[in-house]
Amino acid sequence: MRYRRGASAERELIRSLEEKGFAVVRSAGSKKVDIVAGNGETYLCIEVKSTTGDRIYFSDEDMEKLLSFSSRFGGKPVIAVKFVNRSWRFFAPEELVKSGKSGKNYRISLNTPGMTLDELLGKQKNLLEVFNGGEN
Repeated sequence: MRYRRGASAERELIRSLEEKGFAVVRSAGSKKVDIVAGNGETYLCIEVKSTTGDRIYFSDEDMEKLLSFSSRFGGKPVIAVKFVNRSWRFFAPEELVKSGKSGKNYRISLNTPGMTLDELLGKQKNLLEVFNGGEN
């Protein structure tokens, strides 16, 4: 069930990126990253997570895989979380903080500051940018 939910979330995100003019490749089996997308100006390496709850954990291993691949590929690393029946949220890896006693996972919740797809793509300013005159 989890695999199907995750694959469905990946396909949904692919459609959204294609609608915004990106060429997109899905990496079945997630050997490196889930999605690679580019439009000639912006290149994204995306790890996709999906949850029916209000939080999800992102492993240190997944983070290293994402950062390593995106560095070699030359793309921007992105963590995309689909909160089922709610919304998509996008996170830059450097904005996440390790949680828990072991410090091996990153906790992402509905309260974790993130971006919308338009904010990620630079097509929409977030509220802080509006109030600060374009500076975040």
